Amino acid sequence: MVVRIRLSRFGCNNKPFYRVMAADSRSPRDGKHLEVLGYYNPLPGQDGGKRMGLNFERVKYWLSVGAQPSEPVQRILFRAGLLPPPPMMVMGRKGGPRDTRPVDPMTGRFLSPEKSPVSSQSNASKNETEAATTTA
Repeated sequence: MVVRIRLSRFGCNNKPFYRVMAADSRSPRDGKHLEVLGYYNPLPGQDGGKRMGLNFERVKYWLSVGAQPSEPVQRILFRAGLLPPPPMMVMGRKGGPRDTRPVDPMTGRFLSPEKSPVSSQSNASKNETEAATTTA
């Protein structure tokens, strides 16, 4: 039995509300589930209510036993800090030029380029020649 962590839709027309669930991959979207792991509200109220709530211990447990998150749940878990960024988030726009900068897998941020030792040596030699000309 392949377990998926996915969203199950609740709410009214044009007002979706989702539950994050661990379910068998063969069961329908709103069908039988194994466990409710949290919720996700893409349309928060006027008071700016919570958008998502997750039971982190249970999500970590299901991921540790091999449950596969769906793409929307993978993005939610990345925002919560439980997963590295999905590959499409690093690429940018679909079909656009790919960004070749290295990305930190835990934060999803671009790593700052380190100075190469060759450039620091050339800067040091320039500074030495400038110092020698000013003293002479």
